[in-house]
Amino acid sequence: MRYLGMDVHMGSSVWCLLNDRGEETGRGKVATTADSIRGLVESLSGEDELLVGQEVGTMSHYVHDAVNAAGVRILSFNAQHLRMISSSRKKTDRRDAYWIAKTLQTGMMPHPVYIPREKERQLRRLLSTRDGVMRERQRWMVRAGSYLKGAGLHGGPGARVGKALVQEVIEDLEDREPDLVAALQLCQRQESLLSQELAVIDAKLRQETRGIDDIRRLMTIPGVGLLVGTAIYAWVGDVTRFRNAKTLAAYAGLVTSVWQTGETLKSGHITKQGSPALRRMLVQAAQVLISRCRTPEAWPLQAIAMRVQDSRHRRKIAVVALARHILRVSYYVLRDGTVYDPALLHSVQQEDNTGETAA
Repeated sequence: MRYLGMDVHMGSSVWCLLNDRGEETGRGKVATTADSIRGLVESLSGEDELLVGQEVGTMSHYVHDAVNAAGVRILSFNAQHLRMISSSRKKTDRRDAYWIAKTLQTGMMPHPVYIPREKERQLRRLLSTRDGVMRERQRWMVRAGSYLKGAGLHGGPGARVGKALVQEVIEDLEDREPDLVAALQLCQRQESLLSQELAVIDAKLRQETRGIDDIRRLMTIPGVGLLVGTAIYAWVGDVTRFRNAKTLAAYAGLVTSVWQTGETLKSGHITKQGSPALRRMLVQAAQVLISRCRTPEAWPLQAIAMRVQDSRHRRKIAVVALARHILRVSYYVLRDGTVYDPALLHSVQQEDNTGETAA
């Protein structure tokens, strides 16, 4: 077995090769292109098995695909978790490549970062693009609201600025306040354009998810629609990499932080690790489930939220707890290839508490 550490950069990447005894047998620099990386890996693999390591960064997916195309396994690591690199007082590309290879050779390495498959990456990009368009559209409506407030036309305390109000003000003040009308029309045009872009992205999402059975099964969970189901599918990826539903909830940052020393044990806010986009979608699904779902299938999940709210006296905590339970149910739906069944919810909670599979 030989171990190749790569410190990847946009233009070129530094590499270091170690044998199974930890001795350096090669070092160099290669252009960060698919052909160059694949050629390097193929030339170094030879008769011995080769294991490649890299830090997670902008080029991680690109390098991962290039190495896999050569039939070689590659592991990706969070740079902050590679203590030998992050704590080194001499940090150079050569030393980074060496310590990545050394980490592989000694086996003293952190948990590798999951590299999503191509379909998962595509859906992540679509969801991220949609989120950006949504935020930009909201900015223009907030800007229109600021113009209206400045002119004393906000509609009263608590009034929400919408397209209808903006259009009404434009028609009413077109002859008297040309500057204000021009500013509002700009906001109106931008909002309309971004709404059209949003419709295109939504159509693309429906098309790309049409044949994915896992998303259809996730959508049987109350509160989970196409967007939330797609987010869970895209950000969770291979569900078998999680030992149980608790591990998945921890990955999404929906578990409480813990500080313990001696006899002192303190629990804090949720850790907020992992993808903020996934966490945000799950919280939105929990809000919808509490406030809008009226089907019998939703009652067991709603009862969990109500129980938490009664004991903790805060709706926000109940919503986060429900988001965590939605993700836990999603784990079993994905793992077992089944659909949501409220009758099994008690068994799912038993499994979460014991860490063993409930009968």
